[in-house]
Amino acid sequence: MAETMRAALDDGTGQYIVQDIPMPEMYEGSAMIRIYQTGICGSDLHVTAARTEAQTLPSGHEIAGEILELPKGETNLKVGDRVAVEMIGGGRACLNCHFCRYGQWKHCMNPAPDTGGGFAQYITRKPAGLFKLPDSLDWIDGGLVEPMAVSVHGLRFGRMQPDDVVGVVGSSTIGLSSIAAAKAFGARTVIASARHPHQADAAKKMGADIVVDSEDGAFEAACLDASNGIGADFVVESVGGHQSESFTQAIKATRNQGTMLYLGGVKIPMEFDLFDPIIREIRIQSANCYGVIDGRHDYEVAIDLLDSGQIPYRDIVTHQVELENIQDGFDAAWDKTSGSIKVHVNI
Repeated sequence: MAETMRAALDDGTGQYIVQDIPMPEMYEGSAMIRIYQTGICGSDLHVTAARTEAQTLPSGHEIAGEILELPKGETNLKVGDRVAVEMIGGGRACLNCHFCRYGQWKHCMNPAPDTGGGFAQYITRKPAGLFKLPDSLDWIDGGLVEPMAVSVHGLRFGRMQPDDVVGVVGSSTIGLSSIAAAKAFGARTVIASARHPHQADAAKKMGADIVVDSEDGAFEAACLDASNGIGADFVVESVGGHQSESFTQAIKATRNQGTMLYLGGVKIPMEFDLFDPIIREIRIQSANCYGVIDGRHDYEVAIDLLDSGQIPYRDIVTHQVELENIQDGFDAAWDKTSGSIKVHVNI
């Protein structure tokens, strides 16, 4: 195998330079994966905007690829298997610590070193983080397992119930997977907000029953209207970023004793009046990444949903670029007037 590979590294100014870098380290217990598809996540955009120094390892965590090497003794997978790669938890987990013992690999206390991400030709990760793709799913579907698993995890961890009225603030990648997963899990009605017309169209495709724009108060009013004035049983905040209005919207739209799932990740400090949610006994449930719940990993559930053929999630991939042109992909992902929802990098 070659000693170097092609990879895209941010030069510290937000520009991704494709260059030759050393192959990722093969550490004890790791597999080698040839990457074929990597999605650009909203978090990749936010981190790029905040970065002030040049990268030394590639990022990218929405990955599908083919296994080239496996550690000795591995019996559940074989060389040549097509897999979705769980980069953050199982792919690095020690499998022995307090959190690993009950499948919460994202919280591993002794993770393996980060050897680089998906904006490159190869990665190394442990087999526990490799989930085989059925033949019905292609590389595009494989690159969408991670964002689907984020919402699957949030709804399962937050204990959304069948017949719930579900609200989703925001209709970007995670909002759209939340809509699709909520419908698959038996939501009675799903109300979503969308900032851009192409996001509203996508929300309807994913199964949203009611879609409103991002005008002040529109989402909260729609959730009340859809629930006889009570409020939604379960509301997902999927936006996050450098604003906090979406968090407040989600709380306002949640019924007394309902659940607000904090999924988007607000990246700025915020002032928030906690008196209203305590009076109304609202459960604010944070969720991040994925793990094992009720005996099944969220990646397995996400793959089953995509394999069902009932969710047109692959339609959210509006742009595809080659690795050598990754900067064009980041530019399109930033510019929502381009019609972008999900941008994929073909490796």
